Amino acid sequence: MAVTAGCSSMPTSETTKDLQDAPIYTQEEKDAMTEEEKVALYNESMSDDQNEIVCRRQHVVGSHFKKNVCKTRAEMALEQESAQEALRRRGGSGCPSGGPTGGSTAGGGICN
Repeated sequence: MAVTAGCSSMPTSETTKDLQDAPIYTQEEKDAMTEEEKVALYNESMSDDQNEIVCRRQHVVGSHFKKNVCKTRAEMALEQESAQEALRRRGGSGCPSGGPTGGSTAGGGICN
């Protein structure tokens, strides 16, 4: 699943028919809009809450930087379900063997 960074592209789905009544903007007007304004306009035109776009600031793994990640509520729910299922398959600890080993209990241990 692709991550939409910066909200520069909107998802394509059957609900894009909701956009038929949306106002039409020139390229200059679009370029002048902030990402937040673009997302707000898109969300106003959607009739289904699952297709509403939500943007969050997330840490980039291995970095101190954050990036803006925009996804539909349906995509977020699917990712959350997938992550929970992965944890259930691993025994809930996040370690393939079912539990952390080594390290202190305060630090959470490490997987071997």
